[in-house]
Amino acid sequence: VEFSRYFFFSVLLIITLIVINSLNLTQARYETEAELDLSPNMAFFVVGVETVSGQLKLDGLVPRTQPYLFEFDVSNFNDDDHADVDLTYTIELITTTNIQLNYRIFKGTDMTHNQIDSDTITQDSNGVYYRHLVINDVSTMNYSQDVTDKYTLWVEFPVSNKNYPDEYAGIIELVDVKITAEQVV
Repeated sequence: VEFSRYFFFSVLLIITLIVINSLNLTQARYETEAELDLSPNMAFFVVGVETVSGQLKLDGLVPRTQPYLFEFDVSNFNDDDHADVDLTYTIELITTTNIQLNYRIFKGTDMTHNQIDSDTITQDSNGVYYRHLVINDVSTMNYSQDVTDKYTLWVEFPVSNKNYPDEYAGIIELVDVKITAEQVV
């Protein structure tokens, strides 16, 4: 009787492990093929002469024909504070180069004019490559008004990479959005 009980629980444990392992494989296959729509919103509050930054973590991207869209806002006020002077600001995006992605930045609702003026790649002392996307246009915010400028980061993962899923599976691309504000003189 004791041997039968031991044998029954052993077989049950083996069957459970097989089922759990097959579920993980199925889930991984599904996630690799899924099209994800990521749109986290970021907000930057520039209330003085300062540099503020935030980071987007682009994970789970798969090659597809539609771009991924991420929105961020730049405001001269927040719940607790408001800019005391007129400010100008510039935007720079610094990305890792883990995945070959195409980027565009659009201001407001105009999705036809890419704001990126400069796109360069640099290497740091550790041999890591970074991509710098710079908007040279200087935006101005009048201190006497609450101003919020809206931007859309357009990210394309070309569908031509679809045949190489092992090359990008599990890779994360990081995007630092850096806003530098200066006082209008």
